[in-house]
Amino acid sequence: MPYDEISDLRFFTMLIEAGSVTAAARSMGTSPAVTSRRLSRMEERLGSSLVVRTTRHFRPTETGRVLYERGVQIVSDVDKLEDEIAQANQSPQGSLNIGAPVELGRRQIAPFIETFSEKYPKLSLSLALAGEGLHDSTDCLDVILRLGMPDTPGAIVTLLATTRRVLCAAPSYIERRSLPQTPHDLSKHDCLCLRRHKTMTVLNKWVIGDDEKKDIVTVHSRLSSTSCEIIHDWALSGRGIAYKLLCDVHHDIESGKLARIFPDLYGEKTDLYAVMPSRQHASVNVRTFLHELREFLRNTGGF
Repeated sequence: MPYDEISDLRFFTMLIEAGSVTAAARSMGTSPAVTSRRLSRMEERLGSSLVVRTTRHFRPTETGRVLYERGVQIVSDVDKLEDEIAQANQSPQGSLNIGAPVELGRRQIAPFIETFSEKYPKLSLSLALAGEGLHDSTDCLDVILRLGMPDTPGAIVTLLATTRRVLCAAPSYIERRSLPQTPHDLSKHDCLCLRRHKTMTVLNKWVIGDDEKKDIVTVHSRLSSTSCEIIHDWALSGRGIAYKLLCDVHHDIESGKLARIFPDLYGEKTDLYAVMPSRQHASVNVRTFLHELREFLRNTGGF
C-alpha cells in the first residue's frame, strides 16, 4: 500500500474519531476547509461516499464504517512495524533486571551476563536469585527465568532451552561404594534428595532410562535439603549420588569432579522458560538479551 494511502487511512480514522470536520481540523492543526477538501479527494479516489455530513449529523456511511474499522487495524500494524524496525536499529541501553533460580543463576546466567554487559556498556544489568518458582509478577523484574512451564496470567512466555536430569557422584564416593549395576541398585546407595519447601516432602522417586524404557526408582535419602546447591556441594564432597540437572553439573563432569552414573541414561526432561510482563515483550533490551542467551545456552554444555 503506497504511503499516501496509509496517510489517508490515518487521516480518516482521526476524522471519524474526532466526530466532526471542525474538531478533526483542530486536532490536526489545520483548517476545516483543508480537512473537508482532503475528505472529498479520498471519496473521489475511492468512488464512494464515506461520511454523511449535514448541519446536525456527522457519521460514516456503511463504506466509511468498513474503511474505518479496517483502517484502525492497518494503521496500528504499520505503527507497530515501524516501531519494531526503529527498535531493531537501537542498541540496548538503560537497565534490565533479571530473575533466575539460585543454582542456574550462579553457574550459567551470571557468567553470561558478564560477557553480555561487556558487549553493551550502556546497559545496566541486575541479577536477582531466588528459590525455584519464588519470583513472581509482583517483583520489579523485566525477565524471569523459570525451570518448568510457569503459570503466570497476562505474561509472555518463551522457551529458551531444554535440559535433562542425570545421575552423578564424586569419584571418592564411587571408589568407596562402587558403581550401581542397574537403576534399581540405587535403592542400596546413599542418595542425595531434594525436599519441597514448606511441606518438606522428599523427592525420592527418580525416573531414569532412555527413549524406549524408563524406570522409576525409590531411593534412600541419606541426606536431603530444600537447596539444589547444597545437594550439589554434598555430591562434590562424596556424600552420595545426586539426581541433578545436566546444565548444573556439566562443568564438574567435564573436569572430573563428578562422574556420570549410567551415562547412556537420562532422567526427566526440564524446559527453561523466560517469563516477561507483556509490556516488556517488545523491549530492545529484553529481545537482545533473550536472543543472545538462547545462543549461549545452545553452545554451552548441559542443554
